[in-house]
Amino acid sequence: MSESAMPLVPETPAEAAARWFALRRRKPDFVEEQQFTEWLEADPANRRAYDDVTGSWEISVLAAADPSVVAMRTEALMTRPRKQRDYSRLWGALATAALVLIVFTGISISHPGFIGSAGHAVAGHEQLMLRTGVGERATATLEDGSTVVLNTNSILEINYSRLRRDVRLVAGQVLFKVAHDTARPFVVAAANHEVVAVGTEFEVRLDGEKVRVALLQGRVRVEPIKAHDNAKADGDVAFMTPGEQLVASSAGLMVKPANVGELVSWQQGRVRFDNARLADAVAEMNRYSRTRIVIDDPSAGDIRITGAFRTGQSYSFAQTVSEAFPIQVEQNGETIRLHSRS
Repeated sequence: MSESAMPLVPETPAEAAARWFALRRRKPDFVEEQQFTEWLEADPANRRAYDDVTGSWEISVLAAADPSVVAMRTEALMTRPRKQRDYSRLWGALATAALVLIVFTGISISHPGFIGSAGHAVAGHEQLMLRTGVGERATATLEDGSTVVLNTNSILEINYSRLRRDVRLVAGQVLFKVAHDTARPFVVAAANHEVVAVGTEFEVRLDGEKVRVALLQGRVRVEPIKAHDNAKADGDVAFMTPGEQLVASSAGLMVKPANVGELVSWQQGRVRFDNARLADAVAEMNRYSRTRIVIDDPSAGDIRITGAFRTGQSYSFAQTVSEAFPIQVEQNGETIRLHSRS
């Protein structure tokens, strides 16, 4: 079988430095810190770019404390129309009272179907449905402070009560950052299994009846849903620690170490492959675009590839494959065909 290391998605050191600086202004998780360190040490240009960004930030902070700048800012606030300040208070109150705060990223910025029409809340109870289309990605902050990040073509049902925080992954892939609440466990149901957490960060992906769980922080328990009614066998329940991936299927539960940072790289609009079959890589790329990649030659599907690619860039992916291997690319409308060169 053939194998080749493909280049990472192009990004200038300055662009990457700005992105990393913004991420590290909040409290990053251990995966993000690991990725940042790897990026910083990969190229001296990266360190120089990051030093430039932090230096600019320090200068802006010093300028903000300068008496002349403070005076100008105070004057601007004092001369602002009274009516405008009143509207700001009203907007702040409305934002505080909102059931969820939605932040969209990806292809569709204003996606009207993201919040399901059945979503509503009553005292001590919240019901909501969130969804994304093909190629879309969206983030929602729930009333308890938990955050959910939906990947492409995903559906998530939320059903909070006073005793439990229940959600169901109907389709797709979601990253959960769970607010700590020992009184109300956070339970994610997917297919025939459920993931139980209190305060942690993990991802769940649903492929048919197969469920994949990747744990970034904290500790979770994975078990069959039917375990509530039947006695648990020793192999029915698995406890995960950070850096592990679990796959639940009809064959049972399998836990193994994994590069969880690679598994959740879709948050940055990228997918990463490490010695993956071309057929599997194509299936993953097809999740993010209505343009379908088809492999006409079955033997080509066994080619092994390694690299990182932008989601939704199907033709760019196909072209990179054709440059690294004896593969020919043909596009007809929304179909890209790959076959071996004769």
